[in-house]
Amino acid sequence: MKKPLLLISFLGLFGLSSLSFAETLHSMSKSQLEQAFINKTAVSIATDNLNGRTINNTFSMFLDGKGNILGRMSVKPDNEPQADQGTYSIKSNGTLYITWQHWDGAKKLCGHMFNTKNAYVAVDCADIFHTAFMKEDIALGNQLK
Repeated sequence: MKKPLLLISFLGLFGLSSLSFAETLHSMSKSQLEQAFINKTAVSIATDNLNGRTINNTFSMFLDGKGNILGRMSVKPDNEPQADQGTYSIKSNGTLYITWQHWDGAKKLCGHMFNTKNAYVAVDCADIFHTAFMKEDIALGNQLK
């Protein structure tokens, strides 16, 4: 009898702590995104979402402050170029839109960034995880040249 009660208590506490953690995460605003990413090269962790599937690949990007984005995968993905370029825009509420010339079928992608203590987490507008950028792996300027 004690095990089911203990399990129910644990699940209840886990659920409350998860809700409280989720309440502290808010998508970044336009000015926060600009400060974190504009004129900087960001390198992701080795997990990314490309063409709707999760791949093990490090993704680097540079946003130039004029609406242009450059990207490079550390390993060339199957049936895709290793590097791509495109355009981006950031709405006043912080929603980020990116259109690559080749990647993701050249469709307009919609997403949000979430600021944690040591990383920025990228989630698309359908709440699908894309990748995370460790803050220590963001450098000034275009490192993709």
